[in-house]
Parts: sequence; structure tokens; C-alpha cells
Amino acid sequence: MHFNDNDFQRNSNISCIFDMIWRNRTMSRIDIARQLNLYRSTVSNIIGTLISNEVILEGGTETEVTRSGRKPVNLTVNDSFGCVVGIELQIDVFSVVASTFSGDVIFSMEGETPSAPELADKPVQSFLYSVDKIMERIIPETAKLAAPPLGIGIGIPGIIDIDRGIVIRSDPFQLHNFSYADTLRMRYGIPLIIENDAKCCAWLQCENYRNNSGRDFLSVLTRNYKNNGRGCPDYYKYGIGVGLAATMGGHVLYGHNYAFGEYISHSWKPNKAGQNGLPDAVINTVQTNDDSYAEFIRDLFSTLTTFIPLLAPNAVFLHGQPASRHQLIHTVIAEQVPQFLKMLDSCNASFTIMQELPGEIAHGAAAMFLQRLFSVDETYGSSSYSRLYWDEIFSLRQKNKEKKQFHTA
Repeated sequence: MHFNDNDFQRNSNISCIFDMIWRNRTMSRIDIARQLNLYRSTVSNIIGTLISNEVILEGGTETEVTRSGRKPVNLTVNDSFGCVVGIELQIDVFSVVASTFSGDVIFSMEGETPSAPELADKPVQSFLYSVDKIMERIIPETAKLAAPPLGIGIGIPGIIDIDRGIVIRSDPFQLHNFSYADTLRMRYGIPLIIENDAKCCAWLQCENYRNNSGRDFLSVLTRNYKNNGRGCPDYYKYGIGVGLAATMGGHVLYGHNYAFGEYISHSWKPNKAGQNGLPDAVINTVQTNDDSYAEFIRDLFSTLTTFIPLLAPNAVFLHGQPASRHQLIHTVIAEQVPQFLKMLDSCNASFTIMQELPGEIAHGAAAMFLQRLFSVDETYGSSSYSRLYWDEIFSLRQKNKEKKQFHTA
């Protein structure tokens, strides 16, 4: 789809105004014009577009009275406009959520990742088979929702070039330089974007703290592996995998090669498979033995300590560990890695162990798609597979009224 300068400016204005309403939950035209330093006529025109396309609703009035003697009318996101389907896809399990444009989850599902043994030596076909089968389960359920699906976000482990639509590498799925943009962009009738699973955690925190001015986070995703027998490397069958993601000013960091957040422990040694240098006896029992688990936590947070002064985050979030382990984590850090707490204190940063909630990464994948839609593109003229345009979403929503747009492959 070709866009000229006027299209670009219009799309940017729509994004800025929707972003203001989304962050504040409710806002008036006057406040939007003040905060964005836009002419009221420009704001009114964009608001008119959003209202006519049913993206936002006009609500109650505030107590403040304007110079004209009128009370400002509040604007809110219309939860019936549409939803985004978020999927976390791991080699053994998957989870799905449908999230409205205001970020509320209205549907969830989880299960074992579908597989076809005959495709074990064909990674791309095997991956597509899994996604197709999950979609076959999702579509009949989402058809019952008041908010039609308008986009899909998928979180997987690996290095993802989100601008070209390429899975550069995903060891669990044995994918290398897989151009999913060619195959999956509109395979199911609505746009699809794949993102790294740890970065999905960062996108979720951006949503959770949407009205917080200081949004510099370090998100640490820990994934308990199981012996799934799916043909993935041995170091993805045992132990705990780690991925990192960081945001600066609410923007998720990628790095020039999209590998920002790839983790390797300070204990790792050459020719050692996996992400750390812990003995195999520790790795193989890390989920069943408290001493092994404590050794893993010590190794992890000793490594993370070096990231704190470099990134100077407002907060550090640990995802993926069950509540039964939280106290042990705090104890190990306090007794064996006090330097981590020292660095947090010097940066005035908080540390939170997130409750392990079903669909957390899937929700983050949905949040990623939505925030990609209303982020203002600062690199006009460059192409990005994941760039989304409001007119495309408006058109999909209209088609959904006439015919169900979300369909199987």
C-alpha cells in the first residue's frame, strides 16, 4: 500500500491522538490539543475520523467549563471496535488471548502445540502446521466475540527481524532465516506479526504502565523447559532458558541485528552448549532440586547485575517462575548476590517477580501488535514489514461487518 506525505502525517496524527486516549483511558479534545500542541481543528478532524470508524466513543462530561461555557466531553476507546489475537507458541505448549484495543482480555485458550511427526525434518512446514492447527481452534471461538479480530501477534523464542518479517533464528523450532512475511502476512485474512517472546513481556509492561512517564524497564523471561521429544536441541529439553528485553522511554530495544536481549551467562565456557556454564548435573535437576535451582539463580543474577548500571532502568521484572519459588529467589539474591540489590539501589530501580499468569506472553504479543499500530513512525521513507496503517485497520473492520475476515489458511 502506497502512502504519500499527507497520508503519513494523517496516520501519525491518528496514532498520536489514539495513543493519548489509550494511555489516559479517557480524555477530552481540549486536553489532547493542549498536550500535543495541535490546532483544535486538527484534533477535531482526527477525532471525527476515529468516531466515525467507531474506534472511540464520546462519554460523559468533566466538571471543568471551557471559555465557551461548554463542559469538555470525554473520549474513550470503544472495546467493541475490534480485538487483537495474541499467541505464545512454544515447542510443547501454546496459549492464546484476545485483547481489546483498550488492553482488556476477552478470550483465552491454552493447550499442547499441535505437531506432525512426518514433518520433523521439515522445520518450516512443521511450524506452519502448528500455527494452522491453532488457528483452526481459535477462529470458531473468536467468531463469537463482540469485538472482531483485526490482527495477530505471535511470540516465539528466537531472534526476529520484525522490520523484514524474518525469523533469523529460533533454535527450539529449528528455523533459520525463515521469511514468515511471505507466508503468513495475510494467511488468515488479517495482518500477522511475529515477535521474540521476551520482548512480548516488555510490550506487556509498556501496556501495564501506559500512563507512567518513566518507562525504562528490563524484563527477564525465564522458561522452564521439559523433555518434549520434539527433536529440538538437548539444551532446550532441560533446565531453564533465559531471554532479556529492555525498553527506553516506552520503546522496545532491538539492536542493529535484532539480537538485543540474547542471553549468555558470565559462567559460560567455549564448547559448552546452552546459555550458561553450570554443570550438567545442576542443569538437569534445576527444576527438582532446591540447591540446583539456587545455583541457577545465583548465576543468573550475578550476570544481570552488569546490565543494571548500563541500562539504568526504573524497574526490573522477572517473568516465568512459579510462586512456590519466589521466596527462594529473594533469599538467594539477598544472601549470595547482594551486588544486584546494590546496583538497583544506586539506580533507584525496583525489582518485581511477576506472578506466573496463563497467557502472559500471548497478551504481550497482542499488546505489541496494538502499540505497533499507534506508534508514530520516525523513519518515514524506510520500509518495515511491521508498520501498520489505520486505513488498513478501518477497511478490515468494515469488511468484518460484511463478512468474517478472520479465516483458516
